[in-house]
Amino acid sequence: MTEPTAKPAKGQQVNVRLDTARALTHIIAQQRTVEWVRAERPQWLQSPLHSQLLYGTLRHYLSLGEALKRHLNRPLKDKDLDLYHVMLVGAYQLKHTAIAEYAAISECVNGCTPLGKPWARGLVNGVLRAMQRDGTRNPDPATVAVLDHPQWLRELLAKQYRAQADGLMAANNLRAPMTVRINQSRVTTEAFKQQLDTAGIDYLQGPWSEALTLDQPQLASLLPGWDQGACSVQDLSAQHAAHLMLEALQANTSAPVNILDACAAPGGKLFHLREALAQTGIAHRLFALDNKEKRLHDVEAIGARLGHATYRYQPKLGFTGQAQANEAIGLLCIDGCSPNLPFNAPFDAILLDAPCSGSGTIRRNPDIRLLITQASLLEQQDLQLRLLQNLWQHLVAGGTLVYSTCSVFAEENDQVMHSFLGATRDASAQTPAQDYGQATEYGWQMLPTEPLTDGFYYCLLRKQGVQDKAAIP
Repeated sequence: MTEPTAKPAKGQQVNVRLDTARALTHIIAQQRTVEWVRAERPQWLQSPLHSQLLYGTLRHYLSLGEALKRHLNRPLKDKDLDLYHVMLVGAYQLKHTAIAEYAAISECVNGCTPLGKPWARGLVNGVLRAMQRDGTRNPDPATVAVLDHPQWLRELLAKQYRAQADGLMAANNLRAPMTVRINQSRVTTEAFKQQLDTAGIDYLQGPWSEALTLDQPQLASLLPGWDQGACSVQDLSAQHAAHLMLEALQANTSAPVNILDACAAPGGKLFHLREALAQTGIAHRLFALDNKEKRLHDVEAIGARLGHATYRYQPKLGFTGQAQANEAIGLLCIDGCSPNLPFNAPFDAILLDAPCSGSGTIRRNPDIRLLITQASLLEQQDLQLRLLQNLWQHLVAGGTLVYSTCSVFAEENDQVMHSFLGATRDASAQTPAQDYGQATEYGWQMLPTEPLTDGFYYCLLRKQGVQDKAAIP
């Protein structure tokens, strides 16, 4: 189905419900993501109401669908998926928001004509009026949370988490907290806190001086000093990566240390690591890989805002331009699985934030539960193992590889570690005990049931042997 994408003509009123339905159709029919919508169809997320309706309808997509079916005499045809989504957006408003019912219904009815389906106005009106008469606004959150997960996902959570499964599903339906990371290379913690106090923004201090969780989410661009790079938005669970890398490097007596972020985009962990290294004074050379050029452009843009210099590492030419090893981050567009990574000396530490299902961030990205499948978990597992096996060859003896995912599933976490350790004689795992979460057989699992963290997994892999390295050219 081809969706109209042009912005409304001058003077034409925006129909937020129709925009949301169009976004939903791209996500469901074409397996797009909300991030794709944000990048490619920004007019469908141009206001707070757009965001509320899209995220809310995605969050309750399955339970709303079940409620909708009770009022349809027969299923809609596949070609009318956009119409189904118009009604779903209406159902979300009637059941989960305080939006006036007449406005919710009338705007959905009015969306039929721009879709080229004026014949459906009576159908949409009748179905939504019937749901209105149900009087089931604000249904039981625990019941809805279970219905809002596909059956395979419910079964897998029950199998792996048993009594915790219902709590996990409930957490997935909550709004995620907003944690900011203070860029201490630009502003002191105390100065930034004073700016938040002046702006009337309340916060909770995290486990490190640079981590603050806001009481209420804010528009990032309006945070104090945002344009000057004073802070970034980064979940608390993701901020553990830089600190685990620091712990691994502090026992290293060689200087400077060579560090690789193997799946760096969009750069949150990379720049946090740079800021943390600068704070501790560890001399270092930092490199970052990503296999997509566009994503590296995003890394460069974020680095520029934060004041972190980057350059394109060219193996044949060495360091290019005015960039020096200890002043800028070397970026390289290459797949971490490539057998010919262009470094002729090993790294002291490697961060592998592996591609994964994102199942630990469902409350932040509700489209994930509708897009991932159980089969895709095994596909990701194969990629994760290939990345580990290849990168391991570039780690110095005595070095550390920090493996992480934003997944709650063993298929992408402990099962990967089990397979890798079974096939790698010089590797051993260490469980990185943290302030949040729980130990697993090989690593540490954080969960979204902890109010301040997403679902995140970490494992420290140590390479046996005596350190023996040369400088990277």
